[in-house]
Amino acid sequence: MGLFTGLKKPVNCISAIADGKVIRLENISDQAFANQMVGDGIALELNTRTIYSPCEGIVSMIAPTGHAFAITTANGAEVLVHIGLKHNLSKQHFNYYVNVNDAVDNTMPIVSLTEGAEALIENSLIVVIIVLNYQQHPIQTRTTAMNISRGKKLFTCR
Repeated sequence: MGLFTGLKKPVNCISAIADGKVIRLENISDQAFANQMVGDGIALELNTRTIYSPCEGIVSMIAPTGHAFAITTANGAEVLVHIGLKHNLSKQHFNYYVNVNDAVDNTMPIVSLTEGAEALIENSLIVVIIVLNYQQHPIQTRTTAMNISRGKKLFTCR
């Protein structure tokens, strides 16, 4: 056992929330996300209306409008899932299956979009998955896949 064993922060595995196309943040239209002003991570163009948890943790926030939720991992990484870019989605377009303070893991559905949301998103739903406090929990590895299946590793962070 080495002198520094046990000092490493555990690694968080952030999984794909649904099947979809992987998009690097710098390639999305929202400049706040593209320039990592909010956090660091990956975006997905989804092929489905149901969104699963990206990781194990506690639901720490659900936006009043329904367009975003956050999960805090056991070691304090704050993972934000932001649903839709430049869409007119409102609370009525989301069906949440969890509440704030619920424990979740990446096998659990968190939210689904209603059928009425489909007309507004025109078959192109971009979802951003970022670590808000990425300075304390930097991303270690990222997928190189162009397309990904739900539950597969998107990235890891400390």
